[in-house]
Amino acid sequence: MDGVAINQVPPINQMGYIVTPPASGEPVTSLNSFLTASGAWHEENNRPNRGMLSDLWYRGVAEHYPHQAPGVYRRSFSERAKHLVVSGGLENKRLYLERYMISQFRTAGAPFLEGYSTTQVYFAAQHYGMPTRLLDWSTNPLAALFFACNEAPSEDGFVYAMDAGKIIPDTARARKGQRLYQTVMTMRNKYVEEAIGLSFWDEPASPMNPFVLPVRPDAAPGRIAQQSSCFTLHMHEAASASNPTMITIKVAASSKGTILKELHRANINQFTTYYDLDHLSKEIIAGWGC
Repeated sequence: MDGVAINQVPPINQMGYIVTPPASGEPVTSLNSFLTASGAWHEENNRPNRGMLSDLWYRGVAEHYPHQAPGVYRRSFSERAKHLVVSGGLENKRLYLERYMISQFRTAGAPFLEGYSTTQVYFAAQHYGMPTRLLDWSTNPLAALFFACNEAPSEDGFVYAMDAGKIIPDTARARKGQRLYQTVMTMRNKYVEEAIGLSFWDEPASPMNPFVLPVRPDAAPGRIAQQSSCFTLHMHEAASASNPTMITIKVAASSKGTILKELHRANINQFTTYYDLDHLSKEIIAGWGC
Protein backbone atom coordinates (compact mmCIF):
# COMPACT_ATOMS: atom_id res chain seq x y z
CA MET A 1 0.00 0.00 0.00
CA ASP A 2 1.02 3.58 -0.47
CA GLY A 3 1.56 4.61 3.12
CA VAL A 4 0.75 8.29 2.54
CA ALA A 5 -1.91 9.08 -0.03
CA ILE A 6 0.04 11.82 -1.78
CA ASN A 7 -1.51 14.73 -3.72
CA GLN A 8 -5.08 13.52 -3.58
CA VAL A 9 -6.93 16.71 -2.63
CA PRO A 10 -8.44 18.83 -3.82
CA PRO A 11 -9.36 16.73 -6.86
CA ILE A 12 -9.19 18.33 -10.29
CA ASN A 13 -12.45 16.59 -11.03
CA GLN A 14 -14.45 13.79 -9.48
CA MET A 15 -13.53 11.01 -11.88
CA GLY A 16 -11.83 7.90 -10.61
CA TYR A 17 -12.02 8.60 -6.88
CA ILE A 18 -13.29 6.58 -3.96
CA VAL A 19 -15.09 8.84 -1.53
CA THR A 20 -14.25 7.94 2.08
CA PRO A 21 -16.63 8.63 4.96
CA PRO A 22 -15.58 10.63 8.02
CA ALA A 23 -14.31 8.72 11.03
CA SER A 24 -16.84 7.73 13.65
CA GLY A 25 -16.10 6.96 17.29
CA GLU A 26 -13.00 7.72 19.30
CA PRO A 27 -9.55 7.47 17.69
CA VAL A 28 -7.78 4.19 18.37
CA THR A 29 -4.73 4.50 20.61
CA SER A 30 -3.43 0.92 20.74
CA LEU A 31 -3.30 -2.30 18.79
CA ASN A 32 -5.98 -3.70 21.07
CA SER A 33 -8.40 -0.80 20.51
CA PHE A 34 -7.84 -1.07 16.74
CA LEU A 35 -8.59 -4.80 16.80
CA THR A 36 -11.76 -4.08 18.77
CA ALA A 37 -12.95 -1.44 16.28
CA SER A 38 -12.01 -3.32 13.12
CA GLY A 39 -13.18 -6.63 14.58
CA ALA A 40 -16.66 -5.31 15.28
CA TRP A 41 -16.93 -4.08 11.69
CA HIS A 42 -15.55 -7.38 10.38
CA GLU A 43 -18.12 -9.44 12.29
CA GLU A 44 -20.92 -7.25 10.99
CA ASN A 45 -19.86 -7.50 7.34
CA ASN A 46 -18.26 -10.94 7.10
CA ARG A 47 -20.15 -13.39 4.92
CA PRO A 48 -19.54 -17.03 5.96
CA ASN A 49 -18.65 -19.86 3.59
CA ARG A 50 -16.98 -17.58 1.04
CA GLY A 51 -13.68 -19.45 0.88
CA MET A 52 -10.26 -18.62 2.27
CA LEU A 53 -9.72 -15.31 0.41
CA SER A 54 -11.55 -12.49 2.15
CA ASP A 55 -13.62 -9.84 0.38
CA LEU A 56 -13.13 -7.51 3.36
CA TRP A 57 -10.34 -5.11 2.47
CA TYR A 58 -8.39 -2.49 4.40
CA ARG A 59 -6.32 0.52 3.35
CA GLY A 60 -4.07 2.48 5.69
CA VAL A 61 -2.92 6.05 5.07
CA ALA A 62 -0.81 8.23 7.34
CA GLU A 63 -2.94 11.34 6.70
CA HIS A 64 -6.61 11.78 5.87
CA TYR A 65 -7.86 12.63 2.39
CA PRO A 66 -11.57 12.69 1.52
CA HIS A 67 -10.83 11.05 -1.83
CA GLN A 68 -8.69 7.95 -2.35
CA ALA A 69 -7.24 7.77 -5.84
CA PRO A 70 -4.54 5.88 -7.75
CA GLY A 71 -1.58 7.59 -9.37
CA VAL A 72 -3.29 8.45 -12.66
CA TYR A 73 -5.88 10.51 -10.78
CA ARG A 74 -3.58 12.35 -8.39
CA ARG A 75 -2.96 16.05 -8.74
CA SER A 76 0.64 15.98 -10.00
CA PHE A 77 -0.24 13.53 -12.80
CA SER A 78 -3.37 15.45 -13.76
CA GLU A 79 -1.50 18.77 -13.82
CA ARG A 80 1.02 17.30 -16.26
CA ALA A 81 -1.65 15.63 -18.38
CA LYS A 82 -3.70 18.79 -18.89
CA HIS A 83 -0.82 20.38 -20.84
CA LEU A 84 -0.74 17.61 -23.46
CA VAL A 85 -1.75 18.66 -26.95
CA VAL A 86 -4.40 15.95 -27.22
CA SER A 87 -8.02 16.30 -28.25
CA GLY A 88 -10.70 15.76 -25.66
CA GLY A 89 -10.97 16.71 -22.02
CA LEU A 90 -8.72 16.06 -19.06
CA GLU A 91 -9.76 12.42 -18.69
CA ASN A 92 -8.68 11.69 -22.25
CA LYS A 93 -5.39 13.49 -21.66
CA ARG A 94 -4.76 11.40 -18.55
CA LEU A 95 -5.22 8.25 -20.61
CA TYR A 96 -2.75 9.42 -23.25
CA LEU A 97 -0.10 10.39 -20.70
CA GLU A 98 -0.54 7.03 -18.99
CA ARG A 99 -0.19 5.25 -22.32
CA TYR A 100 3.03 7.07 -23.20
CA MET A 101 4.58 6.38 -19.80
CA ILE A 102 3.54 2.71 -19.65
CA SER A 103 4.82 2.22 -23.20
CA GLN A 104 8.24 3.53 -22.14
CA PHE A 105 8.21 1.31 -19.04
CA ARG A 106 7.41 -1.74 -21.15
CA THR A 107 9.96 -0.93 -23.86
CA ALA A 108 12.91 0.07 -21.70
CA GLY A 109 12.11 -2.61 -19.11
CA ALA A 110 11.71 -5.42 -21.65
CA PRO A 111 14.73 -7.43 -20.38
CA PHE A 112 13.07 -7.62 -16.95
CA LEU A 113 9.55 -8.28 -18.25
CA GLU A 114 10.16 -11.18 -20.63
CA GLY A 115 7.22 -13.56 -20.67
CA TYR A 116 4.90 -11.13 -18.88
CA SER A 117 1.35 -10.70 -20.13
CA THR A 118 -0.03 -7.18 -20.58
CA THR A 119 -1.80 -7.44 -17.23
CA GLN A 120 1.35 -8.66 -15.48
CA VAL A 121 3.33 -5.75 -16.96
CA TYR A 122 0.71 -3.36 -15.58
CA PHE A 123 0.88 -4.80 -12.07
CA ALA A 124 4.68 -4.72 -12.26
CA ALA A 125 4.48 -1.05 -13.19
CA GLN A 126 2.39 -0.39 -10.09
CA HIS A 127 4.83 -2.37 -7.96
CA TYR A 128 7.78 -0.26 -9.11
CA GLY A 129 6.11 3.09 -8.59
CA MET A 130 4.69 3.98 -12.00
CA PRO A 131 1.41 5.96 -11.94
CA THR A 132 -1.35 3.51 -12.81
CA ARG A 133 -5.08 3.06 -12.23
CA LEU A 134 -4.44 0.62 -9.38
CA LEU A 135 -5.02 1.63 -5.75
CA ASP A 136 -3.53 -0.53 -3.00
CA TRP A 137 -5.66 -2.39 -0.43
CA SER A 138 -5.03 -5.39 1.81
CA THR A 139 -7.00 -8.23 3.33
CA ASN A 140 -4.76 -7.90 6.40
CA PRO A 141 -5.98 -5.20 8.83
CA LEU A 142 -2.61 -5.17 10.61
CA ALA A 143 -0.82 -4.33 7.36
CA ALA A 144 -3.20 -1.40 6.89
CA LEU A 145 -2.59 -0.26 10.46
CA PHE A 146 1.19 -0.37 9.84
CA PHE A 147 0.82 1.99 6.88
CA ALA A 148 -1.41 4.29 8.88
CA CYS A 149 1.31 4.63 11.55
CA ASN A 150 4.59 4.39 9.65
CA GLU A 151 4.70 7.98 8.32
CA ALA A 152 3.70 11.52 9.34
CA PRO A 153 4.07 11.09 13.12
CA SER A 154 2.39 14.44 13.85
CA GLU A 155 -0.75 13.63 11.83
CA ASP A 156 -3.63 11.30 12.66
CA GLY A 157 -3.58 8.13 10.59
CA PHE A 158 -6.61 6.45 9.04
CA VAL A 159 -7.63 2.93 8.11
CA TYR A 160 -10.48 2.44 5.65
CA ALA A 161 -12.35 -0.85 5.46
CA MET A 162 -14.89 -2.09 2.92
CA ASP A 163 -16.58 -5.14 1.48
CA ALA A 164 -14.70 -4.90 -1.82
CA GLY A 165 -17.35 -6.39 -4.10
CA LYS A 166 -19.83 -3.71 -3.12
CA ILE A 167 -17.74 -0.96 -4.69
CA ILE A 168 -19.56 -2.09 -7.86
CA PRO A 169 -23.16 -0.77 -8.03
CA ASP A 170 -25.76 -3.54 -7.78
CA THR A 171 -27.27 -2.37 -11.09
CA ALA A 172 -23.96 -2.31 -12.99
CA ARG A 173 -23.74 -3.58 -16.55
CA ALA A 174 -20.38 -4.40 -18.11
CA ARG A 175 -21.84 -3.92 -21.55
CA LYS A 176 -25.32 -3.65 -22.96
CA GLY A 177 -27.29 -6.54 -21.53
CA GLN A 178 -24.28 -7.99 -19.67
CA ARG A 179 -24.47 -7.83 -15.89
CA LEU A 180 -21.40 -6.90 -13.87
CA TYR A 181 -21.61 -8.84 -10.62
CA GLN A 182 -20.68 -7.47 -7.20
CA THR A 183 -17.65 -9.67 -6.73
CA VAL A 184 -13.88 -9.52 -6.47
CA MET A 185 -12.25 -10.31 -9.82
CA THR A 186 -8.97 -12.01 -10.62
CA MET A 187 -6.32 -10.38 -12.77
CA ARG A 188 -7.27 -12.84 -15.54
CA ASN A 189 -10.92 -11.76 -15.65
CA LYS A 190 -11.65 -10.77 -19.26
CA TYR A 191 -13.23 -7.47 -18.25
CA VAL A 192 -10.17 -6.62 -16.15
CA GLU A 193 -7.84 -7.58 -19.00
CA GLU A 194 -9.73 -5.38 -21.45
CA ALA A 195 -9.82 -2.47 -19.02
CA ILE A 196 -6.05 -2.70 -18.54
CA GLY A 197 -5.51 -3.25 -22.26
CA LEU A 198 -6.88 0.23 -22.92
CA SER A 199 -3.78 1.62 -21.15
CA PHE A 200 -1.66 -0.22 -23.75
CA TRP A 201 -3.53 1.25 -26.74
CA ASP A 202 -5.70 -1.88 -27.10
CA GLU A 203 -9.25 -0.87 -27.93
CA PRO A 204 -11.98 -3.24 -26.62
CA ALA A 205 -14.01 -5.28 -29.08
CA SER A 206 -17.20 -3.53 -27.92
CA PRO A 207 -17.86 -0.49 -25.71
CA MET A 208 -17.26 -1.05 -21.99
CA ASN A 209 -19.10 0.66 -19.16
CA PRO A 210 -16.45 2.04 -16.79
CA PHE A 211 -16.41 1.28 -13.06
CA VAL A 212 -14.02 1.02 -10.14
CA LEU A 213 -13.30 -2.72 -10.05
CA PRO A 214 -11.98 -4.80 -7.12
CA VAL A 215 -9.13 -6.99 -8.39
CA ARG A 216 -7.21 -9.68 -6.53
CA PRO A 217 -3.74 -10.36 -8.02
CA ASP A 218 -1.98 -13.69 -7.97
CA ALA A 219 -0.31 -14.20 -4.59
CA ALA A 220 3.24 -14.15 -5.94
CA PRO A 221 6.13 -14.37 -3.46
CA GLY A 222 7.34 -10.99 -2.29
CA ARG A 223 5.55 -7.77 -1.41
CA ILE A 224 2.12 -8.76 -2.78
CA ALA A 225 1.98 -11.90 -0.68
CA GLN A 226 3.51 -10.25 2.41
CA GLN A 227 1.01 -7.40 2.35
CA SER A 228 -1.96 -9.61 1.36
CA SER A 229 -2.35 -7.09 -1.44
CA CYS A 230 -5.47 -6.38 -3.43
CA PHE A 231 -6.30 -3.45 -5.68
CA THR A 232 -9.12 -1.35 -6.98
CA LEU A 233 -8.77 -0.74 -10.72
CA HIS A 234 -10.13 2.68 -11.64
CA MET A 235 -11.21 2.28 -15.26
CA HIS A 236 -10.88 5.10 -17.78
CA GLU A 237 -13.92 7.40 -17.43
CA ALA A 238 -15.14 5.66 -14.26
CA ALA A 239 -17.21 7.97 -12.08
CA SER A 240 -16.29 8.60 -8.47
CA ALA A 241 -17.38 5.66 -6.33
CA SER A 242 -18.62 5.07 -2.83
CA ASN A 243 -19.27 1.90 -0.86
CA PRO A 244 -22.12 1.51 1.64
CA THR A 245 -20.01 -0.84 3.77
CA MET A 246 -16.99 1.46 4.07
CA ILE A 247 -15.87 2.81 7.43
CA THR A 248 -13.04 5.08 8.53
CA ILE A 249 -11.04 4.31 11.67
CA LYS A 250 -8.92 7.20 12.97
CA VAL A 251 -5.54 6.43 14.56
CA ALA A 252 -4.39 9.05 17.05
CA ALA A 253 -1.14 10.71 16.01
CA SER A 254 0.13 10.62 19.59
CA SER A 255 -0.22 6.81 19.60
CA LYS A 256 1.50 5.97 16.30
CA GLY A 257 4.84 5.20 17.92
CA THR A 258 3.28 2.97 20.56
CA ILE A 259 1.23 1.08 17.98
CA LEU A 260 4.29 0.54 15.79
CA LYS A 261 6.05 -1.04 18.76
CA GLU A 262 3.04 -3.29 19.40
CA LEU A 263 2.95 -4.27 15.71
CA HIS A 264 6.67 -5.02 15.86
CA ARG A 265 6.02 -7.52 18.65
CA ALA A 266 3.47 -9.14 16.33
CA ASN A 267 6.20 -9.34 13.62
CA ILE A 268 4.68 -6.55 11.53
CA ASN A 269 7.57 -4.29 10.55
CA GLN A 270 9.28 -2.74 7.53
CA PHE A 271 10.96 -5.97 6.44
CA THR A 272 7.97 -8.29 6.85
CA THR A 273 5.79 -5.73 5.07
CA TYR A 274 7.98 -4.87 2.09
CA TYR A 275 10.11 -8.06 2.08
CA ASP A 276 13.16 -6.69 0.32
CA LEU A 277 16.78 -6.05 1.26
CA ASP A 278 16.35 -2.29 1.47
CA HIS A 279 13.79 -2.61 4.24
CA LEU A 280 15.67 -5.45 5.90
CA SER A 281 18.62 -3.08 6.27
CA LYS A 282 16.37 -0.34 7.66
CA GLU A 283 14.88 -2.71 10.20
CA ILE A 284 18.29 -3.99 11.36
CA ILE A 285 19.63 -0.43 11.69
CA ALA A 286 16.57 0.64 13.66
CA GLY A 287 16.81 -2.43 15.87
CA TRP A 288 20.38 -1.53 16.84
CA GLY A 289 19.54 2.14 17.37
CA CYS A 290 22.00 3.33 14.76
